[in-house]
Amino acid sequence: MKKVHFGLVGAVAMGLLTFGCGSDSTSGTAGTGGSGGSGGSAGSGGSGGMAGVGAMVTAVHLAPEVPSAASTAVAIFVDGTDSGVTIEYGQSTGRIPLPAGTYDIGLGLPGGDAPLFQLDGVALSDGDDLTVVAYRTNEALPVDVFVFSNSTAGLTAGSGRVFVGHGANDPALNPVNISTSNATGDAQCMTLIPDFSFGTTFPADGVADLEAGTLNVGFDVTTDDMDACPQVGPVPVPVTADVVSILIAVDENTSNDMGQLGPELWAIIPDVQDAPIRLINTP
Repeated sequence: MKKVHFGLVGAVAMGLLTFGCGSDSTSGTAGTGGSGGSGGSAGSGGSGGMAGVGAMVTAVHLAPEVPSAASTAVAIFVDGTDSGVTIEYGQSTGRIPLPAGTYDIGLGLPGGDAPLFQLDGVALSDGDDLTVVAYRTNEALPVDVFVFSNSTAGLTAGSGRVFVGHGANDPALNPVNISTSNATGDAQCMTLIPDFSFGTTFPADGVADLEAGTLNVGFDVTTDDMDACPQVGPVPVPVTADVVSILIAVDENTSNDMGQLGPELWAIIPDVQDAPIRLINTP
């Protein structure tokens, strides 16, 4: 059996473990596109204070055409056994409580006899509260993950904590500027995240806390233009008081031909709803 270690082995495994030990139901298909949050290690006390009662993990599938264009369903294996739980593109497990401990976690095809890939000795600690987001890469194994802490420690009351992840793997979208504008997109444009590279998160360290409200956000694909206005979008992105929001940029066109783009923007707000919300869907 081939054993593959992703860049963030522990994080991937925690995401997979979410499926393996959770309920049989997913949170359903997504709504309408967002862009997602900056990774980080788990906080010591996520939302609600969980120390001493195990861990919480939310896993989200935002990797187009993984494992295939015909079916994006993946099955989760725990300690070598198919859990019977599957998840598809645009779905989330929602928050699932897990006991602290160490597990062998595998990923395979639904109905398979054994995992195709396995991660050994994955440890979860009391108080972990994570969202793990799978996104598509251009590698032989076309998937990697972003990891975000849902901890609200230190968050000013009435503010929201926002993270962003660049998971749109087309070269034409690397880098992009994440820009904001007024509702019409005609004026008052401003670059929020300049030269945002594929596979990275913002902020890379620390947290981004904003006043609760709505940002009109989109992709400024031509990063050397002068107006700073987005060519894709803008769309209203909520900044929700007292919770963590994760925005993930995705490219649903997997051909990797320059100019053949299907940019999407997803919002993940675990404390508001389980399913990710598709904010932008541009054919």
